Amino acid sequence: MKSNKDKHRHHFLGHHGFIFFYMLLVFGLFYIGWRWLFTLNLMTSPFTTFWSYALLFAEAVIMFVFTGFSLLMIKADEVEPAKIDNKLQQDYYKDFYHNGELISFKNYKPSVDIFICTYNEDEYILVPTIMAANNINYPDKKVYVLDDGNRKEIKELCKKLGCNYITRDKNTDYKAGNINNALAQTNSDLVVVFDADHKPVSTFLRETVYYFADESVALVQTPQYFLNLDAVQKNLNMPNFLSNEQDIFYNVMQPGLSKFDAVFCGGTNIIIRRKTLEDIGGFPSGSVTEDSLLGLIFHAKKLKVIYYNKPLAVGIAAGSFNEYMQQRNRWTKGNLQIVKNPANWKYYLHLNFGQLFFYFLSALYFLNPVVRMILLLTPVFFLVFNVSTILIVFYQVFLFQVSYLLLKFIFLFTDKVKRGNVLLADMYELIVSIFNLGVIFKTLFLPKKLQDLSFRVTNKNIEFKNKNIKYKVVLTIILFVLIYAQIQGVYDLIYGNVYSVPAVYVNLFWNLMNIIMIIMALRVVFDRDESRKYIRLPIDKRIVLTDCKGNKYDARVLNVSLGGLKFVSGSEFKDPAVCALKVEMNGITRRVNLLSKRLGSYRGVYMKKILFRNLTTRKIHILNKFINFAFEKLNIS
Repeated sequence: MKSNKDKHRHHFLGHHGFIFFYMLLVFGLFYIGWRWLFTLNLMTSPFTTFWSYALLFAEAVIMFVFTGFSLLMIKADEVEPAKIDNKLQQDYYKDFYHNGELISFKNYKPSVDIFICTYNEDEYILVPTIMAANNINYPDKKVYVLDDGNRKEIKELCKKLGCNYITRDKNTDYKAGNINNALAQTNSDLVVVFDADHKPVSTFLRETVYYFADESVALVQTPQYFLNLDAVQKNLNMPNFLSNEQDIFYNVMQPGLSKFDAVFCGGTNIIIRRKTLEDIGGFPSGSVTEDSLLGLIFHAKKLKVIYYNKPLAVGIAAGSFNEYMQQRNRWTKGNLQIVKNPANWKYYLHLNFGQLFFYFLSALYFLNPVVRMILLLTPVFFLVFNVSTILIVFYQVFLFQVSYLLLKFIFLFTDKVKRGNVLLADMYELIVSIFNLGVIFKTLFLPKKLQDLSFRVTNKNIEFKNKNIKYKVVLTIILFVLIYAQIQGVYDLIYGNVYSVPAVYVNLFWNLMNIIMIIMALRVVFDRDESRKYIRLPIDKRIVLTDCKGNKYDARVLNVSLGGLKFVSGSEFKDPAVCALKVEMNGITRRVNLLSKRLGSYRGVYMKKILFRNLTTRKIHILNKFINFAFEKLNIS
């Protein structure tokens, strides 16, 4: 149930969102037109002329992307989280009408192949994913591990866990080639794709399969939800102030895109109709982001891509800054490959206006590093080299910047984005842009063969460590350049003969903001250690604890991990320090050692050993029961 605060925010956007959007659009168009006609410095030098246009381009891109994002936020506020009725949960039954005909799981049960894609992930990442996939409650499914690493130990693991194993000799076309290789060896009606670290809940298929009773549905995308902090959240130590970057995409953008029939394919936690996939020749391989290209093709062919607005799987976010950047570099490279390739241009011609607008917006977003570098260098050029790109009184542009920030902060009135993401959006984008710029130029100007040499799969090991020396060196050099420009500007203001004192003040302020963002960016590249080895999963389940004297205590589990659990209980344990407690989870009894108590909330350890190494039949049995207990359903608000 929504709180009064949430209802107020929903009410704000619902009644005033489009007024705000049109104000933003008109304001932006007026400003860009005014800047173009009256403010460009085209008289000083060729470089000044070039940089004047560059700055105008940067401002236009920012306004265009921001306006599009505001539209998605307004529409996303209209989309409620998906809800499940009790019949579906209890009786495996869902009524769905197609062309007036009642479709239900009693007569609609398409066969499903579940593909778990892996390349170099450790067993401790794969084991829970495989077990969770095995535990999906559906009558006609098969689980396959697609191992592009061709590892004997993973093949043996699959035998122990009772799933199928598919590999190949060469890694042609990366993930797309891996999936296409498996498609050629399987024959189900529907195909589910999970990355190696994304563990589904048991209701994954029960909640999504019925969409395919509509023959025009090609793909159902469910959110990507991560249990751990991404590198920026973790290294800035702001877990409650910042959202995971992917949360914004799946909580704001995807619901908003669903209102325009323009949902993007995210590559994992997806269900695809095999026939439509085969009709287009399988997963497209012309980009390292094969998922984005697949969604584009489906949209161009007027097929439906559904967004199911509820997390049904949990994954591991890239925890180190190096892996965070590698992932974003791959996204940038892949999406620019799609736009650059003339073979894909025909797809854009078959999109409706809304779809075309947001695909164009997406392409602009991946050019954002160019924009951010222009904004970073403009005050430096002015303070150091006296490159003045604007021929007006300073306060006119300054007034726009203040107005822009005020409009941006209006988003604080929505519960879709945390305040930190609004306040620190420029820092987020700047740090990614600095190290993303090279990828843009390589992708746009280097032959594809040279680009392929730099492809890497994201390492999802949460204990992965990297000193990030190259990032620290680059940011330190940029910081010294900005500080030098700041000192030069102050010196000229005090001792020099400046033609416009207000212009110097504005550029000093602008440059100071960039210095602050670079200092924060430096903090981001210093990786912090993970606080725990096993990530906690939010659940809401009743349990009964038993002490050594047979006394029973009711409790409610709030979260679990492979190393412990957190629960609340209204009972006072009679002698927890002496008498050990036991908990039964799906037929497996485990000892619970209480570690702490605070306001009726208890934390306990119930698995002391790492169970993933040297898996025995007993260990597999224990782990499987735990996975079934933990991943029956998620408790995510």
